[in-house]
Amino acid sequence: MSWEKKRVLITVKAYPEYSKKHGHVVCTAGLTDDGDWIRLYPMPMNFFQGSSKISKYTWIKVGCKKATDEMLKRKESYKVRANSIKIIDSSSLRSEKDKWIRRNRLILPHVFPSIEYLDEQFKQERVSKYVNGEKSGCDHSYCRIRFFSIIVR
Repeated sequence: MSWEKKRVLITVKAYPEYSKKHGHVVCTAGLTDDGDWIRLYPMPMNFFQGSSKISKYTWIKVGCKKATDEMLKRKESYKVRANSIKIIDSSSLRSEKDKWIRRNRLILPHVFPSIEYLDEQFKQERVSKYVNGEKSGCDHSYCRIRFFSIIVR
């Protein structure tokens, strides 16, 4: 797989962990501008600190490639080229005026309809199953997040 550039709206940042290979890193997730869910790992922790940090609902451009050596072989998992991460827009979906209306327009069309649907997607396409802050099939601390578990009730 070759490296590609993707625009991603960051919607999730997991708890940081230390990796011998990558240092302090974070698993993140979001929506691409094509409307696909994406899991980005490893994201260097320093991108989430300081005055020019990446926050939730920030658009970034990132060089990434499909993660082929990941234990669970999840469909949405991509490796990150750390020196390629650029913040594109950190204000439009974070400003107070109508922020939830604008966020919901982007995110809600991509919400999975039920837990049963998520179970079936994992069996068929290896799409991550995350429910109520817990994960299934993975023992990494960075997976213990509410990732793709947004369920319309």
